[in-house]
Amino acid sequence: MKRLSVCMIVKNEEALLSRCLDSVQGIADEIVIVDTGSTDRTKEIAARYTSLIFDYTWSNDFAAARNESLQHATGKWILVMDADEYLAVEDYDQWNDFLDKEESISHLAYTLPIINFTGDKEYQDDMTTSPVTRLFPNGKGIRFERPIHEQLTRGELGELYHKKIDLNIYHTGYQDQRVAEKDKHTRNMQIFEQMKKNQQLSEYDWFTLGNQYRYAKEEQQALECYERALQGADPKLAWYSHCLVGLITLYYKTDQIARSWQLTEQQLIKFSEYPEYHTIKGIHLETLGFFDEAASCYTEAIELAEKRAKGNKEFWLIDPAYSFESPVQQLISMSFRLNNNQQAIYWLSRLLNKNNKNPRVLLQLVEWLSQNEKESAIIEFLNKTYDKHNKADSLLLFKVAAALGQAEIAGYYHQYLHTQNEISDLDRLQFAMLQNDQKSWKKLLAQHAIEVTEDNKQHLWSYAAAGSFIWNEFETFFDFMNKLQDPELAELASMIMIIAKNEAPDQGLAEQHADSWFVLAKQLFLLRQFEWFDRLVNIVRTPQLVNHLANYFYNLGLTEMAMNYYSILLSQGALNGVSLENLGMYHLNHGYHEDAVGFLDHALQDEPGKRYLYTLLIRSAEGKDKLTYIERFKSQFPEFMSISFVKRFVEEQYVSAK
Repeated sequence: MKRLSVCMIVKNEEALLSRCLDSVQGIADEIVIVDTGSTDRTKEIAARYTSLIFDYTWSNDFAAARNESLQHATGKWILVMDADEYLAVEDYDQWNDFLDKEESISHLAYTLPIINFTGDKEYQDDMTTSPVTRLFPNGKGIRFERPIHEQLTRGELGELYHKKIDLNIYHTGYQDQRVAEKDKHTRNMQIFEQMKKNQQLSEYDWFTLGNQYRYAKEEQQALECYERALQGADPKLAWYSHCLVGLITLYYKTDQIARSWQLTEQQLIKFSEYPEYHTIKGIHLETLGFFDEAASCYTEAIELAEKRAKGNKEFWLIDPAYSFESPVQQLISMSFRLNNNQQAIYWLSRLLNKNNKNPRVLLQLVEWLSQNEKESAIIEFLNKTYDKHNKADSLLLFKVAAALGQAEIAGYYHQYLHTQNEISDLDRLQFAMLQNDQKSWKKLLAQHAIEVTEDNKQHLWSYAAAGSFIWNEFETFFDFMNKLQDPELAELASMIMIIAKNEAPDQGLAEQHADSWFVLAKQLFLLRQFEWFDRLVNIVRTPQLVNHLANYFYNLGLTEMAMNYYSILLSQGALNGVSLENLGMYHLNHGYHEDAVGFLDHALQDEPGKRYLYTLLIRSAEGKDKLTYIERFKSQFPEFMSISFVKRFVEEQYVSAK
């Protein structure tokens, strides 16, 4: 008897079918495909992998189509998959071990985590998970029911039990481009509407309908569906915790924090043996300014997950990110906010060790280290985390170092690239500037070979503008800018010529393009072109640009430079909300509470929605001032008085003020 049958229903899946079928080659003994009316190359592609291809007339009923595929399966086990899903090669051993050793029980099916990539790109931080029962024994009377988000059942044979196992299926069907191609939302909503008319919606259906609305970014409708799903639902059901966290997340996202906290403390606490509860609790505490308490929750989530993993227990409830990535990211951002840079770097390093393929984490870490450590020390650190002889690793390290203007680091990893074809023309432009290679820089701009996108446009113009300053190559720069035919860049280019003459551009236009000037100033600083950096800043010198630079240096731990810019802004009365907050935190951390209160109060006036500033002000102020901030907080956010830890804090602070 064959071991595993992979059963699928498909329609017009030529773009992704090969990836799916390739991914199951290491575990599948047969593949059964039911086609519901493809008009593209789907069946032609399927035929390369299997002869078990069957036509089926679509009837707006997923369960019926699924059951058709099950009829043709001959394996001991059945795994149900969709074309936009795939397995990971590194999981093969785990799959094979399970399929070989697990005993087949007639009333038991297996619930697997589906890892959903929901953004434009398949980055790890753009994913969610959902539990779906997809693996079960063949020939035991197990079949599907319900027209959409179909569920398994044994019908009259009795109850079907579900066991959670840690075998991942990866899913990209809800990525933005994929949804647009398939128009899944419209199709699925038609089925749901028909079920509503027939009064067929169960609690589980309301949950899946909520997911549908959530993926379509229709959050109010999603909220209402999740609320209906949880009414009377059994917390032991596999989908319950996912619905609960989904509802908490949407309440939080829509600023209904009192409601999200209530659900966290009354319902999610029942799952406190998992890290999700502690991470979500920490986010609420951090949002309202209880930073020490939040940090304790985040570390507890991490330690709990590690303890469960060592005991061979499931270390997450709905999403593995809550066990490490999410709490660590929160600890990083909170540590930087509190000016505890060494703690932030510690957590950044741990996050990088956990996943060294995340370019955002690597970029953030190297950016800070490059301003605070010697380049040789940074290279030594990176070589402990990466294999410089590995093509992908050396390329990633080269690109990050080049983007950050780190000539020695970029040059070091450049020598380990196998061929120059591995780097893009934009990378070459960056590297030419790092190597002071005017000839290559000029050639790249003259060829106009670099593809311009919204993502790289500002960086591209900053490399071109910086080179024109450094080498007095304004003619090359303007020729390149003209070829781009971009009105915004053309306006910036015209101002570059004015600055080159030591004249000040129109202040209104300069302020309008402050973000672009910051990118250019930052590029000159990273290239150590300090003379041009000072010249540019002194000529443009808009409040927005100076605020950008002050906060950039502050976040890098270059406090003295940041304070010089803050002093200029302070004398002009031009500090923005972020600058005021940074100054408030700086003075608070150094024990200057009176000055801290002054800055934080102005920051709150600039951005009254920053709820955590009230907590900092109430803690830092004394006497009547403390009472004033308490009353302002209660007046601004009366609903927060229903939150247990907020109410307790306010009562304690009120007593201390008396």
